[in-house]
This record gives sequence, C-alpha cells and structure tokens, in this order.
Amino acid sequence: MADLLLVILLVPLVASAVLVAVTFLLAWWVFPGGGSRGPHDTLASRTVGVILVVIAEWLASAWVLVCMPFWRRRPGISRRRLPEGRNPVALLPGFLENPTTMWLLAWRLERGLGVPVRCLVPGNYFAGIDSQAHDYVKQLENFAQQTGAKQVDLVGHSLGGLMARYMVESGLVPGKVGSVITVAAPHLGSALARLVPGRSMRQMRRGSAFLEEQNAKQAPQGIRVVGLSSTHDNLVIPWNCALSPRGDNFIIRYRGHVTMILSTEVARIIARELRA
Repeated sequence: MADLLLVILLVPLVASAVLVAVTFLLAWWVFPGGGSRGPHDTLASRTVGVILVVIAEWLASAWVLVCMPFWRRRPGISRRRLPEGRNPVALLPGFLENPTTMWLLAWRLERGLGVPVRCLVPGNYFAGIDSQAHDYVKQLENFAQQTGAKQVDLVGHSLGGLMARYMVESGLVPGKVGSVITVAAPHLGSALARLVPGRSMRQMRRGSAFLEEQNAKQAPQGIRVVGLSSTHDNLVIPWNCALSPRGDNFIIRYRGHVTMILSTEVARIIARELRA
C-alpha cells in the first residue's frame, strides 16, 4: 500500500518536472527574454524569480495531474446567496483541468466577491473549442437558474478563456453574460499546440483558421472583456500571444501558466475587475 501511494505521488512529480523543464526551455528559446525584465531588476532578483517560478509551476502542474482522475466530479451547489444587482461567476477550466484543480480560485473569488462561484465540468478536452463551448451552455443556464441571476460573469483559464470568448462572440448566450475575464488564454495561439493531438489543439495553433476568424469578429456589445497574461508563461509561447484582442490587458510577472490559477495576485485582480 505504501509503495502504491509512493508511485501515485512520484509519477505526477516526475512527469510535471519533465514537462516544466522542457516547456520553459522552449519558451526561452522561442522568445528569449521577452518582456520579463523590469526596469529595476538585478541579476540576483531575476535569478531568484526564475527559480521560484519554475518550482511553483512544477508543483502546480503536478497538482493538475493528481486531480485528473476527478475530472467528471461535479462541484456542489454554493450555499452563498446572490446579492441584488450582482452576477455569479462561472469558471471555465483549461486543457486537462477540472473543478478540483480550480477549487482554490473558486474559493478565493467567492470569498472576495461575496457571490456564488462554480466551475463548469469539462467534456472532451480534444473536441473542438466550438463543440466544447456548446456543451457548456446548458451548464451555464442551469447555474443562472439556480442562483436566480439574469447574467453570469465568465472567467476562463487557457483553453477555457477561448471558449468563454467563443460563447459570447458567437451568440450562444445572448444577454446572459456580463463580463469575460481570460487568464493565460492563447488568443493568438501557441507554438506548443502543434505538439499535442486533438481538434482543440489544432485550433490553438498560431495562425489557425479558427483563431483568425474569432479575432476578426466584432467585439460583443455591452460585455466587458479583460485579459490576464504572464511574461513567464511556459505554455503560451510566445507569452504575448495571451494578450487579449478585446478590452483591457493586465500583464504580471513570475507566474507560470498553471500557477496563475493558484495565484493570490491573479484572484485579486479578477475580483477587483469584476467589482468594477
């Protein structure tokens, strides 16, 4: 039994270590330096920052791998009542993510905003973004009905950010969404998408027909869109492909791709923008 538990812990740690090492090396090779240097940085501060961001991303990626078996687990209904004039928040997880991996962000947002927060349950990660977005519509409608809300705010991480945009920009949820916040979403694609199979990954390639068509659409009227990206993103390569073509962008530093959903700074920015 002890040996089995050791294997269960070691496999995600080893796999995530390899993944993080390879992706950070590719990120620095494809787009070396990027915008990661601040005006007051020193060699020592940059070195410490890079070491910490790699360690944090390693542990965050291992957490996602450990939580993968729970991808079909449905989150419980929030007991928090919706204040008048406020919107509940629906989280859209990224590739291989689920309500378990997003629980910390959900908890922080629910506590910070005082509204019900729920992570939607993903279907087939490898299906097209358009297909997955259609699957989320029913869950979103049920969430709005349970909370008594006329509109819901969407927060999407990575692949989930693209789906949030697709839902509102393709008219799947007319009048039902107040704000969209994307976190580390590859709005302009990622060089790494070519290394992973699946239709969703083909759509996230740089220069894909899906992204070109999506980014050429008219910005949705009456919906506030905000993008969060990190100069140290190791999966959206180059990192500036995560800059949203809609609305405002907030750029942070020393946060890896997966680490962003566990970051107190990211949760604080999201809560602040949704209160605005």
